[in-house]
Amino acid sequence: MKKYKLAIVLLAMVSIISGCSINAEAAQEITYPTLNDITSSDEEPYRFEIETVVEELDEPEVIERSGSEVVSGGASWLYAKTQDGARGTKETKYKKTFNILGELLSRVEIPNSEAVTDTKPTLYESGQRAQRGAYFTSEKITRYGANCNGCGVGADGRGSTSAGILVGDNEVRQRDGSWKTGVTYEGYYILATSSSIPLCSVVEISNHKISGAGVQPGVPFKAIVLDRGGAIQGSKLDLFVGHENNPQMSIGSMRGVKVEILSLNSRTRTNGTWGCGI
Repeated sequence: MKKYKLAIVLLAMVSIISGCSINAEAAQEITYPTLNDITSSDEEPYRFEIETVVEELDEPEVIERSGSEVVSGGASWLYAKTQDGARGTKETKYKKTFNILGELLSRVEIPNSEAVTDTKPTLYESGQRAQRGAYFTSEKITRYGANCNGCGVGADGRGSTSAGILVGDNEVRQRDGSWKTGVTYEGYYILATSSSIPLCSVVEISNHKISGAGVQPGVPFKAIVLDRGGAIQGSKLDLFVGHENNPQMSIGSMRGVKVEILSLNSRTRTNGTWGCGI
């Protein structure tokens, strides 16, 4: 009987010990989840910047108009640039917000931050003095020769222009003192103008009907101002053709000729020979 009771007690103890072991192992296998820290720092403003956006407006237009007055040394018929054109701009400011990670959170236009600079046109006005880029429309163009009335040619058929350049019936003395057949000085055709255009000025002639001696109607050509004339006033031009009766050069239509000043040059004198510093 005692042995039977002892066996029951032992079985009971084994069961208890086994149950504890199972519970202990189960307890070791249980893992408890750890909640991640929840933060809003990446959604909060951390840094601000001001962004300026500049937008270009329309290209400046070119306006030609009558000047309010004739400047000192200028001429009423002579146009020149009086204002450089400038393209306008529109400037707008924005406030940009970034988080701590440098990520853009927002971009908002700042109220009343818009600034507009208007486009300025390029202005050409009359009444200006001779300068590079100045231009005019000739009232009339005529022709003359070395043997014209009042030109004062010598017995050799040669005479001098107002700039001191010697010319003949079909020859012109060049800058180096040599004589060249034709009607050009250093490759430029010769003009007489009013004193509003300085001597030795180089110009381009366009919108013309002149022909002969290498000039073709409608094709622009370059000329140099070397002479004056009592009848050559205002915007009138007088083209040197060598001999008064030179049949090889024709003026054609005498009006509407366009003239643009390419350069202003000084008179020079080397070894007694007058020339132009071109």
